[in-house]
Amino acid sequence: MSGTAEFIKADFPGTLFPMKTNLIVLEHYEKELAAYISTRVLSENHPADSFLPQQTVHATKPRGHLRRTVKLDPVAEYFLYNVVYRNKALFRPQVSNQRQSFGYRFKEGNPIPVHTAYLEYKASIEELATNFSHRLQFDIASYFNSLYHHDIAHWFAGNDRVSEADAEAVGKFFREINAGRSVDFLPHGIYPAKMVGNEFLKFVDLSGMLKSTVISRFMDDFNLFDNDESVLRQDFFRIQQLLGQFGLNVNPSKTHFDKNSGRVEDTLSALHESLSHIVQGIAQIEGASGVDFVEVEEVVRGLTDEQVTSLLTLLRDESLEEADADLILGFLRSHSDDILEHLPTLLRRFPNLIKHLYSLCATITDKPALSSILLDYLKSESYFVEYQLFWLACLVEDHLIGAGCYGEVLVKLYELSRDFRIAQAKVLEIPEQGYGLKELRSEILKRNQSDWLSWASASGTRTLKKAERNYTLDYFSKCSPLNFIIAESIKRV
Repeated sequence: MSGTAEFIKADFPGTLFPMKTNLIVLEHYEKELAAYISTRVLSENHPADSFLPQQTVHATKPRGHLRRTVKLDPVAEYFLYNVVYRNKALFRPQVSNQRQSFGYRFKEGNPIPVHTAYLEYKASIEELATNFSHRLQFDIASYFNSLYHHDIAHWFAGNDRVSEADAEAVGKFFREINAGRSVDFLPHGIYPAKMVGNEFLKFVDLSGMLKSTVISRFMDDFNLFDNDESVLRQDFFRIQQLLGQFGLNVNPSKTHFDKNSGRVEDTLSALHESLSHIVQGIAQIEGASGVDFVEVEEVVRGLTDEQVTSLLTLLRDESLEEADADLILGFLRSHSDDILEHLPTLLRRFPNLIKHLYSLCATITDKPALSSILLDYLKSESYFVEYQLFWLACLVEDHLIGAGCYGEVLVKLYELSRDFRIAQAKVLEIPEQGYGLKELRSEILKRNQSDWLSWASASGTRTLKKAERNYTLDYFSKCSPLNFIIAESIKRV
């Protein structure tokens, strides 16, 4: 397995919209995929081959907000991971102890885990807050969506270590995946894009005009520390001017001077003080990194029946905040069956917690009951966001296949996701051949299209008998080079 493949597979579970079709291509066709990109997509002699415009998706953020990004197809995704992996030396450690930045780079050959970097960042912030009289914190408004693709392409090409071929390829990639639109192009929630976004902001860290004693940064979340209030305010103006050169703006609602850092654990303690000693749970991060909640520690010392009951009571509290709900779920991980009756309420009130609920459902033992609850929920609600439907489909595939009414849940998810291309594709790539899904895929594969619904339908045929599967894929593969790549990959499964 290549270094690029290991990079992709390690990051896969933490991405916003992990499609197994991409993994199938990676595992069974990587050599040919890399050759196709280098000899066709990046070749001037083959203008008909290019990076395709990518599918727009919306992930959830805290308090009902959405994060707009794209889901990369197998070709585009492999290219981005590969070009960043090969140029990983460009992504440097922090400038100094006075100009700190955390994570989103390789260390000893491996990408630094986000939770590890965040723990270091949090510890540093807490220590600095005790050492200085004043602190100014802020972040960049819609950072990834506001970046200009020429700025990133020129920054990348301007490094002496980058080859001319890679510089041209990156510019072409950013331009073509967004159909020529120059902003809102950088994918969220995947590690190589986070590396790019983090390293680009080092122009702030390197500025000699800033006078704060310490500037500490986690992606686009800034903290300035000094004993002189005026120094912080002057630097705040200077940083805004620096960011303005690239069309970036500070988020006024998240700008705070001398605000108590606060901790999610303290919030839970205020709600139920007697439980504060049980576990360190979930720390909340908001920003362009694509991670809203990072699991920082899980040390359950054993909950008594009374404590479990108290936590479940908190889940019923109408005033419960999303961050507290997520932390409580962390406490109750070893008591997941007790959460079953609360799932509809949690799904309805906190759509941003769907990925955590997906993980929690892995430990629920009563799978038929879980499938029944999900079906009732899907039938009772009138509106869903794409991220919810996508991760509910992941939940069914990874935790429910064969249990209870799981087939009806899949069909309902397909029906509800008609307006959400990637969520519907997720249902189609699940290799269930019953409940009319086989026929649905067959109909889609006959349309001679090259899009996510077609690619996922091809992926969903992988459990059919070889002769039947290959007959269908042979016709599907003739529509486009990417269809051919996916078909050949599935034939090798």
